[in-house]
This record gives sequence, structure tokens and C-alpha cells, in this order.
Amino acid sequence: MEPIQTGANTAPSIATGSGRATLGPFVFPIAVFLIVQVVSLGVWRLFVDPVKAVWRYYPQPFGMYLFWGILVLVFIGFNFGMAGFSTLKQPLRGCAATGLTLLLGFAIPAAFVYGYGRLDPTFAGSAGQGATGLIVLIGFYGFGILATGMAGWPWTDSGLSQAKAGLAQLMSGVCLTTLGYFLLVYPNLSSTSASHKALLSLPVTIGWFYSVIVAWLTTFLIFDNWPWSMLKRRGLVALAAFFGNFLMGTAIYFGFIALIKAYLVPDEALSKIGEALPIWAAQLGVWIVFWLIFWANVMGNFPQRFGSFWNRMTRFLLCWGLGIVSFQFYTRWFAERILHEAPITSSFSGDPLTWVDLLNFVMLIYIVYFDFFGISKIRNANN
Repeated sequence: MEPIQTGANTAPSIATGSGRATLGPFVFPIAVFLIVQVVSLGVWRLFVDPVKAVWRYYPQPFGMYLFWGILVLVFIGFNFGMAGFSTLKQPLRGCAATGLTLLLGFAIPAAFVYGYGRLDPTFAGSAGQGATGLIVLIGFYGFGILATGMAGWPWTDSGLSQAKAGLAQLMSGVCLTTLGYFLLVYPNLSSTSASHKALLSLPVTIGWFYSVIVAWLTTFLIFDNWPWSMLKRRGLVALAAFFGNFLMGTAIYFGFIALIKAYLVPDEALSKIGEALPIWAAQLGVWIVFWLIFWANVMGNFPQRFGSFWNRMTRFLLCWGLGIVSFQFYTRWFAERILHEAPITSSFSGDPLTWVDLLNFVMLIYIVYFDFFGISKIRNANN
């Protein structure tokens, strides 16, 4: 499978050419992994690290700007299919797209906090930065599913070309995100909303909705949009993908909570986390999302040589297994020793959402915007 397909438009594929170091199928993913880790750690040391940061903006506003940067990348890379940038040569293409992403990733949330926040105090000040960042929780699915699992339906079927199809997706994503945010998130944050009006508590909303995102990326990236693809008509596939991920995500959420309670989080940490425990479904899910994106885009969705069922099950076991192992490695050692995050207990630390979303952001920039600039992969037909 090529890097995240977006219906009518596809993110840049692994290419070969002069000026690139050609790496074998085994070395290539290691190189990409190291590049992503090193760049992310550099950003962490500059702006986030609680002990060693040069300029410390953790947890806010760094989290807010990071999350919005990811959402803007979805706009440019997937909803608009790199329209306006695809004719540029590398590394100018990557630099231009990254520059626009950073500009909008700062400008849009700043407009919420320092502009709209004057009208609605929910979005003002430090608390408003958190409220603004949570828009991305809903928006990542609201915008992302349109370009991926739904394959741009119905606009691509109507013959719209970029950037008209991207604009249509953008407007639809705004509607979906606004609806989801004001149903699920806003009632938990607004001082004018009674608590009983919230459909779900904020910790449950974060954990459950991120589980929906895990369902979406699992089915789309490593299951080849199965089981929704079994339907024949494109419209039915799109609707099944959109709504089916909520059903699957609900099952994943309860599975994550059971796994966290039974095996992944020590009892002492569970006691300290308390009512915020549902959020940890998202903390586990974000690690799985990292490996789903990495596997589909960097590993070439290995394996491909078996039947569909065994290919998908192997990918599933590898990605989810690596996600769980990474969660344990991070919380038991990496978060405190390398990132200097505050411990929850003596043997359990960290806030995976911030670090892993930074990894995801850097990885997607390198894949989608820079097209693995500087390296290329020897294609292996026996993958």
C-alpha cells in the first residue's frame, strides 16, 4: 500500500532519484525512525523539556500549537492533496508546505484564544488554550476520515478537481468538527453549561473519541479499509467507514480500559490517576497510531505476500503489539529519564499524547511534505 491514499489524490510515494541515499528494505525504516526521533527530541529540548528546555512552553501553549499543526497538515496534505505545492521540487516543496503549516498552526488557534476568547471566556487564557487544542481531537477524525476512509466522497464522484474538492472537504470537516465539539467537549468546559448537559465527561470523551481514531486508522491503513470495503457502492463504503468506526472504537475503548487496569498501569498509579483514567485509553491509543502510520507509510504495509486475511492480521498484531510495548517502555523509563517528565509514581511517568503527537507530526511532515527527502528505498517485490 502506498503512503496514505486520499481518494482522488495520493500523498507522495517513496521515490528514487539522484541526490538520495538508496537504502535497503531493512535499513530504510530504521533510518526514517531515527530521523523522526532525533528531530522530535531536538524540538522537545528546545521548547518542552521540563528540566532542560531552552524556551519552556509545556504543557501549554506548546500542546495547542502542536495539535493544530497536525490538523493543518491534514488540510494541506490530504484534504487538498498538496495542491499548490506538488509542482515544486524538493526540498523547496517540503519547506514551503511546512512553513505554511506552522504559520496557520499558530494563527488559527491564536485567533481562538486572543480573538474569539474575548467573546467566550471558555477559549480565553491558559484554560482556553486547552479548550482550543481539544478542537483537534474532533477535527482530526472529522477532516481526516473524509480524505481517507470516505475517499473524498461525494465530491470526487461529482468530478470536482483540486482545489475545489479540497475546499468541499474542508467545509464539511468544519461542520462535522463543530457539531462533535459542541456535543462532546464544549459542555464540559463552558462556565455557562450545566454539568448535567454534557453527554460524556471530558476524560471519557477524550479516551473514547481517540479510540474511534484508532479504529479509523487501523481499518484504513493496515486493513485496506476493510470491512467497509466489502460494500460495493462507494457511497455505502464511505458511510459505513464514517459510522462503523464509532462502533468499533467503542469496543476498542472498553478493551483499552480493561487492558490498562489489568496490566499496563500499576495499582498505585491507577489510584493517583483516579477519575482521569479514561484519558489513558487515548494515551495508549496514540502509541498504536504512531505504529499504524509508520507501518503503512514507511514499512510499505509489510507483509504483502500472504492472503488478505493473514496480511492484515500480521500487520495488526505487529502494530498493536509495538504500540503496547512502546507505551510500557515510555511510561516505565523513557518519559522520566530522557524527556524529564514528572513521575506519577516512582515507576510510572509521562503524558504520551504530547510526545507521541510530536513524533507523528514530524513523521508526517517528513513523509507527506518532504517525500523522504535525502533517502530512498530499494523496492522489494517479495514484500
